[in-house]
Amino acid sequence: MNSFACRMAVCFGVCLGAGNMTASAQEGLPSWVYDAVSVLDDEGYIALAGRQPKDLTRAELAEIVAQGLHEIDRIQQGTLADEYGRITSLAMRDEVHVKLYREQERYAMKAYEAAQSDARKAEELLARQSMRGENRLEVMQPLQERATNASRRLQFSARDYALAKTRRQRRELALVKMRERQQTIFASLAGETDASSSTSADPLVEPQVLVLAARLRSAFIEELAETGYTDRENAEQQLYASVPLPEAKAPRVKIDAEVRIDASRSAGLERGDSRSRVRARIYPDYDIDGNWHAAGMVEYEKRLTGGGDDRDGRLKLDRYYLTGSLGAVQTTVGVFGATMAEGNIYDSKFRGVRFSTGAPIIYAAEYGRIDRARTVTNLTASYDAKTYQVEAGLYRFDRISNAARNIYMVNFRTPVGIFDFGAMVLHGRDHAAGDGTGYIFTLERGGASAWRPGSSSYFVKYYRQPSSTYVSHTMNGAADYMSYDTSVRGPARGGFCGWGAGWSYTVKKDLNFSIEYFHLWDLQTHERSRTLWGALTGYFKNYED
Repeated sequence: MNSFACRMAVCFGVCLGAGNMTASAQEGLPSWVYDAVSVLDDEGYIALAGRQPKDLTRAELAEIVAQGLHEIDRIQQGTLADEYGRITSLAMRDEVHVKLYREQERYAMKAYEAAQSDARKAEELLARQSMRGENRLEVMQPLQERATNASRRLQFSARDYALAKTRRQRRELALVKMRERQQTIFASLAGETDASSSTSADPLVEPQVLVLAARLRSAFIEELAETGYTDRENAEQQLYASVPLPEAKAPRVKIDAEVRIDASRSAGLERGDSRSRVRARIYPDYDIDGNWHAAGMVEYEKRLTGGGDDRDGRLKLDRYYLTGSLGAVQTTVGVFGATMAEGNIYDSKFRGVRFSTGAPIIYAAEYGRIDRARTVTNLTASYDAKTYQVEAGLYRFDRISNAARNIYMVNFRTPVGIFDFGAMVLHGRDHAAGDGTGYIFTLERGGASAWRPGSSSYFVKYYRQPSSTYVSHTMNGAADYMSYDTSVRGPARGGFCGWGAGWSYTVKKDLNFSIEYFHLWDLQTHERSRTLWGALTGYFKNYED
């Protein structure tokens, strides 16, 4: 049995017993995973560069496994000539590494022998002095420290020598295997009539390697899916397919829907009513000609507790619009939802038209009206540099509470570790509500999705927004009740400041739970408001993504 077969037999023996083995305490991985990764390294599908699989984190192992799977898939689609070229390159790499590992082993052996000699002398000197009865502290302590340090150096040098020797032996075995494989492939090529054919009985990838690759793919499937490997794998496999699949027919009419039960409890003088409600929304989308779409939203809302308005319990068509491209300009016209400055200025119904175009800087413009203003105009420009995002905008509402309101916005976002950090500055000019400058700081982590159970996301925000910097805020807190625009129903109000936090969790596919808390106080009256809001939302659709 050759060296490769021996290693594979050992690895498969471990794999078959993996179900009874204890996973590593740190990463929760069975020992067969490390053996399988070592085999892929020996076969040249990955490059550990002398690192040991057990020294790598689960994330690092997942990345290396993805590289190996991609390399195996690529080789399977090639020819024997391609494989001969690959093996030749790997054999050259192994020759270089064997040379360096032998040199490293020689240096490690010299260091080990020197440390062993020093440790032996230090230990002998300490023992002789002790046997002579020289046990005084000022005599024995330096000797004890020298012996301890020498023993520690011996321990480390022996470890380094053992690792160097093991690396050298493994790479020598790998080199032998590569040369055998190289000769076998060349012999197969010499016996073929067409060198571009891969119909030789000798497979490009050993069947045992394919089995190991499949097991590793299963062990790391979640990490591979998160990093996008499985999507790339599916795309590449389709490219390799000899018979292309027919184009999937998307339904002409797509329908998304959601049903949400939410409840809020508020405390403080300036607050909304505590309530609970059920809300259902249906979003139809009709593909007219592959470009233009007719879309909308039908909504039904019923208060379970708390007061309701004249629309409570009534079905209403709340959005209806056309959207498509006019040349390079994406266009939307009708009644649609508008979210301005991430909802910190306005988040509600908009009647009018929206245009957007450009790359890498995206320019957008909206013109129309809202329930509280006859004319609304806004212009924005945004740039996504991958490592950061910047946006600037100008928003004009004519009129809000009998005065025109101009709001200027600058926004900056960038990743900070695993979080996304945002800083937004707003300056509002309104001769009735008063001019003012506001800002919002955000720290959030995404991750919740409607399809992946157990995923979650959360945010923390700090706000300071005078009344002139917003019209209808997106938050579930009491921002809109602290606006100057509501002062006709109470004391003069000047906007708000405070903080909010939220967490969203996917209970199961298409079922999401959210909870948010806001602690705000009025900039004019200094009255405080606290709001706790929670919701359970189910999602539905008549098509597959």
